[in-house]
Amino acid sequence: MKKLVLVLLCFCAFPTLASHIVGGEFEIIYVSGNRYRVNLILYFDELNGSEGAKDPNVNARIFRKRDNALMMEVYLPFIRMTPVSYTQPACSEGEVVTSRMLYSTEITLSPQNFSDAQGYYISWERCCRNYNITNVYSDDPTFGGRYA
Repeated sequence: MKKLVLVLLCFCAFPTLASHIVGGEFEIIYVSGNRYRVNLILYFDELNGSEGAKDPNVNARIFRKRDNALMMEVYLPFIRMTPVSYTQPACSEGEVVTSRMLYSTEITLSPQNFSDAQGYYISWERCCRNYNITNVYSDDPTFGGRYA
């Protein structure tokens, strides 16, 4: 009987598709002295995205380029969300609704820790790519193969 229930549950399982983040970018802006403002700007698909994908904060990391050593973790709280205005609104015809989400904080980058000539990079990762975008190609983790 247990095996029958397990088999029936397997038939009920189906793959889920995640479609959240359209794109994003980091900004690092000099403030003064050794202080910098770090902004993470994400573009969120309001029509296909899951509300649960709107994180209350993100934890980015700064790495040294020379050896990929972790130098610092950066906590960025959510600041605000604003609608994205399109330069050609007629092209979207209501099929595209995107929000701009801003995460931001100020950090200190001391010369004692951040003076490597090869520089540094900042990184943050999150699941999941928006597979409704048609001009970006990547491997689809759900179905395999190339996906536009």
